[in-house]
Amino acid sequence: MTTTDDENQIRTLINRWAEAACSGDLDRVMACYAPDVVAFDAIVALQFRGVDAYRKHWEYCMGFAPGDMLFTIPEMNISVGGDIAYCHFLVSCGCTDEKGNEQTGWMRGTVCLRRLKGQWRIAHEHYSAPFDPESMKALTDLEPE
Repeated sequence: MTTTDDENQIRTLINRWAEAACSGDLDRVMACYAPDVVAFDAIVALQFRGVDAYRKHWEYCMGFAPGDMLFTIPEMNISVGGDIAYCHFLVSCGCTDEKGNEQTGWMRGTVCLRRLKGQWRIAHEHYSAPFDPESMKALTDLEPE
């Protein structure tokens, strides 16, 4: 398999993950992760270990959003080396409110992947937002350059 094939499979996996999240399909979201995933999400806890713990977090997130979840990844940078890969991107994420208005902000995303039984799966995920050290508030209204 060529790197281009691997990059295309990873791009498809991450796009499938975003589509599943936007449609609220928890089973399809979780199918993108390795069983022993370690996630550093941007909200609630410092880390989540294992697919069961991360599933509970995703259930919380999906229940927290009053409307549809929104994830837009305009560009991905993917590097592959054998059965290990990583991808980083900027993602506009959020949800629609009760009135249907979009409530989104830009975050930074990095995923590390492993090929398991011939399929790429997310083994580590990290989302963050820059913050203002004086106010300690996240700066989600910044725009990509």
